[in-house]
Amino acid sequence: MKTGLLLSRDDGAISETVDVDALGRDFGHLPVLKVYESFFTAPNQRDVVQTILDHLLEAVVLAGNSPRYFHRIPSGSSILDAIVATGINPNRIAFANLKEQVAFAHFGRREDATRKARALIEAALAKVEVTHPIESVSVAPRRVVLVLGMTEGGLLATQGLLGKGYRVHLVDARAEISTSDELREALRPTVAAVEANPLAAIHAHTEVIDVSGWSGEYTVRLNNSKGAETHAVGGIILAVGADTELIRRLRPLFQLDTDETGQIRGDGASGVMGRTKDPGVWFIPPLGAGGDLSHATAYASAVVLHLTTQLDQNELRHPVYVSEVDESVCGGCGTCVKTCAFAASAVDIQRKLSTIDVRRCKGCGNCVVACPTGARDLMAFPEDHVVRSIGILARAATTSSEPKVLALLCNGCGYPAADQAGELATQARAMCYSPNVMPVQVECGGNVDTQYVLEAFREGFDGVAVTVCRDGHCHHVVGNTDMDRRLGLFREVLRSRNIDPERLRVIHVAPHEGRLFTEEIQAFCQDLKGQSVQAVS
Repeated sequence: MKTGLLLSRDDGAISETVDVDALGRDFGHLPVLKVYESFFTAPNQRDVVQTILDHLLEAVVLAGNSPRYFHRIPSGSSILDAIVATGINPNRIAFANLKEQVAFAHFGRREDATRKARALIEAALAKVEVTHPIESVSVAPRRVVLVLGMTEGGLLATQGLLGKGYRVHLVDARAEISTSDELREALRPTVAAVEANPLAAIHAHTEVIDVSGWSGEYTVRLNNSKGAETHAVGGIILAVGADTELIRRLRPLFQLDTDETGQIRGDGASGVMGRTKDPGVWFIPPLGAGGDLSHATAYASAVVLHLTTQLDQNELRHPVYVSEVDESVCGGCGTCVKTCAFAASAVDIQRKLSTIDVRRCKGCGNCVVACPTGARDLMAFPEDHVVRSIGILARAATTSSEPKVLALLCNGCGYPAADQAGELATQARAMCYSPNVMPVQVECGGNVDTQYVLEAFREGFDGVAVTVCRDGHCHHVVGNTDMDRRLGLFREVLRSRNIDPERLRVIHVAPHEGRLFTEEIQAFCQDLKGQSVQAVS
């Protein structure tokens, strides 16, 4: 495969600690290697595209910023879209996080940081070799939006959508506006306008019981006294106020991230109000004490603007990252059906094979670990990639007095917490941690196979830290609890092999808890120094 490596200095943020020029020399054998001051300028993005076209590249490794950063800023998304437009499959774009998890986290340790950066690039290059191309689905966005919640935010969002010519389904389990008496009076004209508009359908005493699909084309099932009904919508706005019980019920339907108080938490790092993990699902924050209608109007207007900007496009393309089935070894046992929290797995009775509903699959990987025949694998984080990465990173760890630690970071919480830990380290040296902590990104704690842990010890790691979502906050609903149960039983296996089970540690964090991530990793490394270690034969 013809792969290009594109390195970034990130305007000195990376090159101040990492020897980018040395990395360029190390990987000079590749078909294409280029070093940029930044990936996020228009001239450099045009050069990236032209380089891919000139050299007929089939895969690209972007070595610089965190992969999450590319999805947070418009210029980051635009460069990824431009790369895909050249013909490179989305699953053949890999990232080496040299900024947040190397340069920032290990500031002042240039040699060690460069060594770790080299290993992360090698792992990314290995990943594009083993990942399979994925398909993309093209949809013509529907100009129909489901607004859940007859709150002040829900009513104002509905009014804004109707003003743009959108059809709106306004849904609430209650029959009246959920707001204060003062705001209810102020909203009376809004209610009248919504009720009189033929584009609005108001569903009182109604609950959302099922959602499938993607931005631009969702299928939503509602339930009320008349029974179940189904609607096709392009986008969804959650305006449920501070109703934590309702949010708890909605969380598995929409993969919502919630904070410690049970409120919906968006992607704060993006700076975009109301954004959830799903680009077609937005939320309006509750007003809170002392809120007035101007705040609700601002929230609703911002969310409506972002959602309709997306749905006004002629076409939306969605890469389909799901688990895949090797039919040659699938026994059709149905274990995946019992494991899936999203009703995405089924068994074809006639063929006796497992099948996947791509409109429902979230690519969490729970089914992959549960499959007794190994017939399942994740498209985005295949098993071969994880195992290869463990070997590459183990060889890169130094033999210094600092323990070698493999950090398996879940995509929902562990990885963003590690990113924030690096950012905090730029403000306080005490937040730096050992460069012998080697990260591997996984989709979910539920996708952490016990074989990864054994492989890590076999390759010479002193400890394995599995960093996942807090209880009740897993983006894939049950991934972290399934992992806790599996690893709890696995500790007995470690004891049987004379491996101290304390060398395996599970760290629960939220996406914004970079400080806790660092403190836990530092404590784990300190504990490992006092333990005797034994290789796995």
